[in-house]
Amino acid sequence: MRRVLLVAFALTACGPRIGPVTPEVDAEPLRIEACVTFDTRSPTPTGASSLRRPLPARLIHVRALNGEEPLTVGVTDERGCFGLDATTAATSVELVSQVKVAPHDLMVSTDGVGVEPHRLRVPVPDAGETIHVADEESMAGALHILDAMLRGAMAVKGWVGLDLPPFFAYWGRGQTTEWSFYTGERPAGSGRYTIELLGGEPNQQFTTDTDEHDETIVLHEFGHFVFDVLTTDSSHGGGHPRGFLLDPGLAWEEGRATFFAAAVMRHPKYLDTIGVEPHGSLRIHHDLERGAHDEPHGIGSEAGVAEILWDLADGAGELPDSDRDGVALGPAGVLDAMRALRSEEGAFPSVATFLRFLVRTGRVTEAAMKRVLVVGGHPSEMLPEDDVSLWPTDLQLPATLSGKIDSVSNPTPSGSPPHPVNGLDAVDVYRFRLEAATNVVVELKILGSGAPADHTDLDLELRDLRAELVDGARGTGSREVIRRRLEPGWYVLYVRDGGNGTKVGYELRVAAAP
Repeated sequence: MRRVLLVAFALTACGPRIGPVTPEVDAEPLRIEACVTFDTRSPTPTGASSLRRPLPARLIHVRALNGEEPLTVGVTDERGCFGLDATTAATSVELVSQVKVAPHDLMVSTDGVGVEPHRLRVPVPDAGETIHVADEESMAGALHILDAMLRGAMAVKGWVGLDLPPFFAYWGRGQTTEWSFYTGERPAGSGRYTIELLGGEPNQQFTTDTDEHDETIVLHEFGHFVFDVLTTDSSHGGGHPRGFLLDPGLAWEEGRATFFAAAVMRHPKYLDTIGVEPHGSLRIHHDLERGAHDEPHGIGSEAGVAEILWDLADGAGELPDSDRDGVALGPAGVLDAMRALRSEEGAFPSVATFLRFLVRTGRVTEAAMKRVLVVGGHPSEMLPEDDVSLWPTDLQLPATLSGKIDSVSNPTPSGSPPHPVNGLDAVDVYRFRLEAATNVVVELKILGSGAPADHTDLDLELRDLRAELVDGARGTGSREVIRRRLEPGWYVLYVRDGGNGTKVGYELRVAAAP
């Protein structure tokens, strides 16, 4: 059953249009003028709100159809209004979850490869009517996701004047049930990037996790895309639950994506709902200005990264500042600095790297940076005393060193609860540079059996400066080896928990020969 409500609306402006695609010889000209709105829900302590708020469907594609044949194609304006020069042969108007108005190329897709957008057909409206898409239609969710992505793209354009590559979100109510995550360029080499967003369990929108109305979640994932294409990437990816200290590269990428969402929304609250009130709940309620006091803080804190970046930006760019931390770079200044850091030799940053870079380049004074950390309740060691990297550890080849992975003890050596695989104490990271093409042998000697049952299983990974996997060794014995001929450049080695919780020492040798 069609759930589209047409209500009267005073039309004052119309969007751009494209001429007829297949003119009808026997039909009379017909001007179709209308506006499009869609339902949204806001976060509450017991899930997404039962109260709905209409928003205009900005810059989306609309088509007049005669049966299955398109008569004309147009685009809504910033108010969601459009005008189509069609004919009396038109039998319906189709709404399409796509924005393709320069410089933006965005879509919400019904499939994982971004071929087919969401579509909704409605009867030809009378002049001046509003086509309202109720939340019972999945198109309402698709339009809300699309509008959030458009908001993010417009923010980036306003901050640094840059256009973003084509981008799409894969989402379907009751269809995308795994998680919300950034999947990068798809297909590889296409220049088109994507995210997948939670659609909840089938027919359970009111009680399961579905993210179409969680604007900060959509913008968090969109933020990963923005930082990926404009700056650096120092995360190996994977799970990042709250309440743990994480691998610093993972914490950096996740924390700054949260900051991006808050900066676009121009308020410090990062919210994630499950279900619809009163049947739902609030999974995340993080106020970046007040701080997440139940979270551990330090170089591996995702929450800490987001809070520090907010404090560096707030007070400018329409971001409110209530704690008067004394620094006001605005989101434009923060993003510009991240872009500048990308050109640093061997850039593979954590939050500590970024803070030292801001001080070294004169964007923030050392005294002001220390005040930001004190006001926010962050450890002073987040700002290194000099340019020696806190993370990753730099190697001069050949190198021999020892270390220990402990993702079992509670608390772990860093003071955080244990988090196998991606915890701060579960991953050691090393960086090295090759001046010429080189044969490299990396040998990891595990001071134990290497068996998962003994909690001595370690894995070895070789990655590039974009955190892309080059090679790996993931056996269950006492020795892991990688042999590769590598081109000149920077590389990163990971020694990490094999996935089941590990407490064991190791020796790492890295040898290089022409």
